[in-house]
Amino acid sequence: KQWYQRRVRDISAKELKGALKLLGQAADTRSCKKMIKAYDNNNSKRMEFKEFLDMMANVFQYHLSHPETTSNSGKDPEAVRRIEELFDSLDGDESGYIDAEEILKLTEKLGEKMTIEEVKELISQVDRDGDGRVNKDEFKKLMIK
Repeated sequence: KQWYQRRVRDISAKELKGALKLLGQAADTRSCKKMIKAYDNNNSKRMEFKEFLDMMANVFQYHLSHPETTSNSGKDPEAVRRIEELFDSLDGDESGYIDAEEILKLTEKLGEKMTIEEVKELISQVDRDGDGRVNKDEFKKLMIK
């Protein structure tokens, strides 16, 4: 199982490198250690789930405001398949959407405390059609950028 399929509370630099690779982003272990240091609010030297979400929200926000910065992962069928698998693992009720309740349940399972408002704010950063949920296309478009 991948780190996101297990009930882990945090990930190491090596796991972060793998997660980014899964999302079609190249990063070396040294860069991942720097990312963890930048988002590691409790100095654990590991990235907790909320810290990972904060980092990814910043990445998404950057890509939304800089559409010219795209990667080739949209052309790589393996990267697209992995992104779809990640989406499917987050879509707990198999509705075709990731909604606030699903993210809230996931964060609770991982031992993180987020309010529904915090989760909705994260979703609003990736929700292109404004329906309050993230569909597979929205998820793929953001992950491929």
